[in-house]
Amino acid sequence: MMDSGRVREILQALADHREVSVTADERASLVSEGLLGPVDPATRDRWTAAVSGLLPLRDRVRELSRQALATPGPTAPPELQKMISDLEEITRQKTSLDALVWNSPTQEYFRLTLPGKGVLEDLSTWQKRLEGRSFEDFQREMGGYREGLLQTISRADAVYRSLFLAEAMRSEDEVTFGSPFTTVDLRFASMILSKRPLDPTLLARLFEFYNADVNWGSWNKEDRLVGSTVLASVPGDPGPVRTNFEQVRFRLESHGILPEDRIFAAASMADLDPNSWDSVFARIDGIRRSRPALNALLVSALARSPYSVEEALGRFDAAISGMAARGYRDGLHVEAAASILSSSQIPQEAMVDRFAFATSHLAGVFDPPYAPSAMLAVSPLEPLEAIDVFRDCIGAITRRGFFELTLEIEDLALVLSYGVAPLGLAYMAANLPPAAVPQAAAALVAAPFIAPSWYVWHTYWVYRPLGRYIATHPVHIHTVAGFG
Repeated sequence: MMDSGRVREILQALADHREVSVTADERASLVSEGLLGPVDPATRDRWTAAVSGLLPLRDRVRELSRQALATPGPTAPPELQKMISDLEEITRQKTSLDALVWNSPTQEYFRLTLPGKGVLEDLSTWQKRLEGRSFEDFQREMGGYREGLLQTISRADAVYRSLFLAEAMRSEDEVTFGSPFTTVDLRFASMILSKRPLDPTLLARLFEFYNADVNWGSWNKEDRLVGSTVLASVPGDPGPVRTNFEQVRFRLESHGILPEDRIFAAASMADLDPNSWDSVFARIDGIRRSRPALNALLVSALARSPYSVEEALGRFDAAISGMAARGYRDGLHVEAAASILSSSQIPQEAMVDRFAFATSHLAGVFDPPYAPSAMLAVSPLEPLEAIDVFRDCIGAITRRGFFELTLEIEDLALVLSYGVAPLGLAYMAANLPPAAVPQAAAALVAAPFIAPSWYVWHTYWVYRPLGRYIATHPVHIHTVAGFG
């Protein structure tokens, strides 16, 4: 069995075109895995001789191509077709030749294969977690983690089909609030619900129960979507969960939360034990007295954090000033990112650095990228690890085809990325949300650490703008060409 660190050392040396010293046993293992391509000296010499004629052949192809374009006819002359084929083959040989690295112990050359490059990227991203872990174990765990992503998407698809059927069969004369849910809405809800380890049909029924039976007090489809989804993701008896949510929503009125914000704010606190409500509402009042103009969702994020009001606001101000110093001055969305960062478990001095790193990778993926960047930055994973998980989720959703519009892919991937990680680092199973810290305030210790705050942030700052954009733009602009 090979050590993961040793495999990374070998693959990195090949990527850097540095001579390596790979033993015969190591060679057999890496070649059998398809990570190295061995090339004997005779083959290398043959490639070198062929490549020496590359430039004259290229010039000859160009000359004959110009002559062929000036000559009427549906196809290129046979001589030109053969030259083009030869040029392609010699070009491939040159690429392979340039990648060769000599290995003295086995007296041959090695080149890094495409699977080898992928494994090297994995080993480099997770190198801090490799100590004492064999390469075989690393490969097995990474494979299991990626298979788990596909299984989660399969669960989401099963939930989606049930929700879609329920929406399609809804009676036309049934009294409903607002507009019906779109397929985009239902896929978004399904991805969140798939994280809860219940039968997909039961999850869909829970969503329908909350959608139909909760006193929403709102005709807004977005309110019902986030409320029904978050409540269906909360463990416990549906009756008390619904009652607690309605009571929180009613009580928010007396604490200055406007009607249009109450459902989102209440959903972000759906997992709180009723014994902690008074403490949280008192913190809401304290924050609102200090910052009366602060958005209600920002207030609720800070209020349920385990910091005192003064410390929470101090962390919030530090995040705002730190981001402004980096050039992030986009008003409400920067404030949203600051509230997510300041209510998290990460040290204050690391907040802005982690945020800036995530933003540098998400710029152009989300518009604006601030809230999604903060959501990845507060992950218990290292920033590069969190970005890598997000990319894996994009790949999984794309391979499974769990989308209609390309704009959905990154949005769904961000939901899928919450709580998942390879190498035993998944934090959803431990119910550790970004808003929880080890030194939890006494009044909040009893609160089960689950994901409603994270999902509400996602809905408000990421999905809601996307849904409104999709609703107001023709579908065809989101499609891309299909390549078989």
